[in-house]
This record gives sequence, C-alpha cells and structure tokens, in this order.
Amino acid sequence: MDKRIETALSRFLRTYDSPFTAKDINSILKSFGQKVEREEITEFLDSDDRVFPLKNRYYLTKSAAFTGMFFSFLPTQQELDQQLFVPGDRCMPFVDGEILSCHLTFVYQKKVLPSKIMNADCILARDLFTFYGDEYSSQYISADPANKDLCIANNNFELPPKLRLTGVSLESVFKKKPLKKGDRILCRVLDWDEAVIEIIPVYNQEKNVFVLNSEAEDKENWIKELEDALFECFSNMGPCASMEQQLSYAFYAHRRELCNSECASIHEFLKESKRIGMELFGVETRLWKKGENVPAVGDWNREYIKAGLEGAIPIFHAPECLIDCLIKDQFFEKKDDVEQIIDRLMPDSMQLSPEEKDFFTLQIMRRNAILRRHYNWFADFAIGTLRHKALQLYSRVEELICDIDCAGEQIEKFPQQELVTLSQLFTHVSRILEMLTSGPECADEEKTALKLSLEGMECNFEDIRTELKIAVDKFKAGQFKVI
Repeated sequence: MDKRIETALSRFLRTYDSPFTAKDINSILKSFGQKVEREEITEFLDSDDRVFPLKNRYYLTKSAAFTGMFFSFLPTQQELDQQLFVPGDRCMPFVDGEILSCHLTFVYQKKVLPSKIMNADCILARDLFTFYGDEYSSQYISADPANKDLCIANNNFELPPKLRLTGVSLESVFKKKPLKKGDRILCRVLDWDEAVIEIIPVYNQEKNVFVLNSEAEDKENWIKELEDALFECFSNMGPCASMEQQLSYAFYAHRRELCNSECASIHEFLKESKRIGMELFGVETRLWKKGENVPAVGDWNREYIKAGLEGAIPIFHAPECLIDCLIKDQFFEKKDDVEQIIDRLMPDSMQLSPEEKDFFTLQIMRRNAILRRHYNWFADFAIGTLRHKALQLYSRVEELICDIDCAGEQIEKFPQQELVTLSQLFTHVSRILEMLTSGPECADEEKTALKLSLEGMECNFEDIRTELKIAVDKFKAGQFKVI
C-alpha cells in the first residue's frame, strides 16, 4: 500500500468517531483521487490494533470506543509522599499503546499537570509496569527520558536497585486537599488521538462506613464483570498479541458495565481475582485462567488446524525484507550464489517448476544488482554479523515449523508451550531482520541489545527443539502402517 495512503488511513483511524466499512474508506480515498482495492483496505484494517471489528464487516476506532470512558487507580504511598503519580500501565487499554506513558497528558480542573520526577526502587517500578509483562517492563522503564543514562542491555536487561521515573505532579491537587492512602484517582479519556486524560480525585477516607461497604460490594461486582469479560474473550479469541490487546477487547465488549465512574483498577483486579492471573505463554506472559499455561490451540482456532500450524497460528509468513537480507548476507560472506538463496527461501516440501525457478532467479539477480551498487562491506561489518546470526536462527526456526506443519490436526497433541515459544521466536527473529534492514544505523547500545536478544533466543530454541522434534518423529512414525 502506498505510504501516502497509509498516512491518510492512520490519521482517519486516530480520529474517526463512528462505525465504518472498508467501502466508506474507499469512498473517502476516491474523493482525493486515490484508488485502493477494497480487499487491501480490509486486510489493512484486520491487522491494525487501532480498530475493533464489528458485525457485518463494520469497524470502530479505539478513539471512538474509549473517548469519554472512565478508569481509575489507587496511588501508592510512595507516590503520595512525593505528591505525584507515575502513569505506567494504569491507563491500559484506554490510550494509544504506541505512546510511552511518560508522554501522556493529564488535566486537572482544565489545567495541564506538569511532569515531576519520582525516585523509586526497581520493585515499585516493575509493579507500575506490570501489564506490559515482566519480559518487557524493564525496556519500557528504560525508555523513560528520566533514565536516558541507563543502559540495561549492558546489564542483561536487569534494572538497578534505584532509578527515576517521569511522573505527573499532584501538587495542585494537594493544595486544595491532600490525597491519602486508599484515595482513588478517577480518569476520563478526553482525546485519544492527543493522549489527553482528565483526572478527578476521589477521597475515600472521607466517606462513612455504609458508603464504603456499598462501594466494596460494587468493586467485587466490577471484578466479576471483568473476569467474565476476559473469559468470553479467551473463548472467542484465545490469547491475544499482548495483555493490553486482551484487556482492550474485554473492556470494549463490556464498556458500559466496566468504564463508569464507579470502576476499580486493573491492578486491584489482578490482586483480587480468583479466576484470572498472569500465566506463562511461551517466553512471554498473558492474562489467562489462573494456574493454567496458555495453550497454542483451543476453541478459538481449532477449526483452522486442518491447515497445519500456519492455519492455527497465522503469523508464520516470511518478512518482506527476507530476500534483501539473504542477498546482503551473501555480500557479507563474499559469495554470489542465486541457487543458494532460492534454496533458503523455499522449504524442501515445495517443488518449483523450471519456469518458476527461472522467474525467481531473474528477480533475485535484478535485486542483487540494485543492492550491490551501494553495498560497503566495511560499513556493514557490525550489522552484517548480527544479520548473519539472525538468518541462521531464522532458517532453523523455519525448518522446524515446516516439519511441524505437515502434522495438520495432530498439532493439538504437540507440546503446547513449545509451540507457543516457537511462534514467538519466529516473530521476534523476523522483527530483528526487519530492524536490521529498514531502520537507520543502530547505535552501539542497540547492537549490544540485539546481540543479547539473539543469544537468548538461540538458547530458547535449543530448549524447545528436542521436545518438538520428538513429537514430529512420533507423528511421522504413526503415518506408516505394516501391510
């Protein structure tokens, strides 16, 4: 899709406030002299996190869904002592997940609250970023401008005991009336696109015991409502791409019951829910049924497993940059072998006709000539080493996926956590290849982080490979019958 059209669509998805269809978007684009196939628009919408799919191929933007919605949180004693709060994950899933929490804008009585730096220990910091998952929280924390001198890649992604976080000053609130432990901050999304949130202090300490008892019962009902919403989401969609996306669908489907001024917080929910917790999902974390590992196959994708692993977990498509990566890898290795590139692109199970092979050869040779004009081996040395390492892992992961894919419906009997980890490794290594191909020159810190990440992924692959190969061999053995 043309970049200008993508930019126009992105602006549309950040601001449009009514249900719409792909046809509606096409009509708007035509009015500007742009023409895009409806199927291409539909594919774009189905893969975009900024929209919710509705019935009859209608869509609704997150901006429309969550603008005006309420959510809340309880400031910690450490935050109250410093007269501030750190947004962290508390605004999830009501704001744009692409915007760092330290860049959100908070308004109190129509005035923007200034930022204020909080001194925190690493335990509190991780607690404030819980719903990003422990595997990612340190990266979000280190991305805070207050930690610009913090290099977690050189410390195996571990946080130091003490650090600083960008918070939101509550000094103007405290001037009117101080907040105490147990008081709540109610929030309302004013502008999803600009990430503007209004805050309303709720002084629970001033309420009488009868009101507090009634509110405690309301909170129990709210927690049960969110539990039911998540169970419904688990059944219909399975584990989503992140905890944020899981919460997003759950809150959207039940926003009338969950997004009102009597709402509790997601942190209170996690602490008090008896049915849902943070559970293992390969090398990541997801909200799931408490005490159960998140499976790769379930009611949400069982009907697709006849098509194999790619049908059940539809993320296994080669990154667009793969051919460029393979060509540059040959430059780096000082080789020139088109046949080898074709072999690495095509699984053993796929046979090309002579005409198809000639076509692929011609396309690769043309791309080879274009890339060679600007290639510099010395300038590429650091990136080339990482790219070569990433391609080696990608090839091994892809080979195992092809072996498993032939099992069809039998993959439901394969080790589930290992399947999940395999899918995550494929996604992560593909993303690294894209970063090394399309992005600007990596800084030394980023190269160190990518190197450590690849080493960790190689270890994870070795951990799961044996179990999955045993399952593949068992399946293949079952295909033969003695006559």
